[in-house]
Amino acid sequence: MSKKWIEIGLNILFWIFSSWLIIYSFSITEHVVDISNGVVSGTTEHSKDLINFFGISQPIFALYFYIQFYFTQKLTEKSKFKSVITKIIIGMAVFLGFYIIVVKLFFLGFVHIVWFPSLWYGIFIFYTTVAIAYGLIKAWSKMEADKRNLELINNQTELNLLRSQLHPHFLFNTMNNLLAMVNQSKNPKLATSIDKLSGLLRYVVYENKSDFVPVSKEIQFIQDFSELHLLRFEDDEIDYKLNITGANDTQLIEKGILLSFVENAFKHGVQPEFNSYIHIDIDITKPTTFILKIKNSIPPKLVSDSVGGYGLKSTKERLRLAYPGRYSLDIGESEYIFNVTLILNTNEGNNS
Repeated sequence: MSKKWIEIGLNILFWIFSSWLIIYSFSITEHVVDISNGVVSGTTEHSKDLINFFGISQPIFALYFYIQFYFTQKLTEKSKFKSVITKIIIGMAVFLGFYIIVVKLFFLGFVHIVWFPSLWYGIFIFYTTVAIAYGLIKAWSKMEADKRNLELINNQTELNLLRSQLHPHFLFNTMNNLLAMVNQSKNPKLATSIDKLSGLLRYVVYENKSDFVPVSKEIQFIQDFSELHLLRFEDDEIDYKLNITGANDTQLIEKGILLSFVENAFKHGVQPEFNSYIHIDIDITKPTTFILKIKNSIPPKLVSDSVGGYGLKSTKERLRLAYPGRYSLDIGESEYIFNVTLILNTNEGNNS
């Protein structure tokens, strides 16, 4: 049996037991004790009105319980902490107000019983406490699961890099030899291309001491990556632009998080003998906000193809794990145009 069904079963048992305990125990109005010939016997009388009241209250309590549980488990998103706490408090206030209205309309007679109001408030506090505790446990479990998933992805990435160390070292030495053989004055473009390719490999292989790197390095990486792709085209065949606004390039960003978006633009947005364009705008005017906008053409014969494959799906998962509640990703497609807008709150990365 899966954990999901076990959890559902425990929830059902919790409500059956707590509802029975409340309805049976708190509807008692009096105990009649009879002593006859030294034998003590007694009967218990229950109020039908109280049974009706608590019977009606339990489904409402259940609704309230799961609303508070839903809000509480959202506390995993640190940027929404104040908003979640506010919603929890508002939920408590609304439910208490609803209770007062229901009692005054249908059960006003019970208000004059000394124990009735305090009893109801006790039930309210009990379900509120359990709902919040349950939500916090779920929130903590989700955070731990996401942390393990991210560590697994990073560990797998590091393992793959370790396995491929021999190849980059061989390639570095080979490219350095090729660069030394190239007449840089006669073939400056070839020399620059070899140097940029060597830089890309170094970034991928050696910039792995931390999950986060300065934005300046990530921008340089995608710039070099783009320039190598542009070698496949004539100078006037593709309109490529990279605009950077702002100077906050020391904020930290998840390494390689932008690559799949740029790679997707070159894979699906350009085509020989077609007036293609790729416009990349990066806004780093704010010290803890990174904004990436990419707009590219979709050549006619690629319109029917699926734009965005495994790379984008993998990046979406990385964003969810590395920036929980701290990113916005909007991907849109219209006829012959593909747009990507990514907004990151890099505050936590800067503190790591």
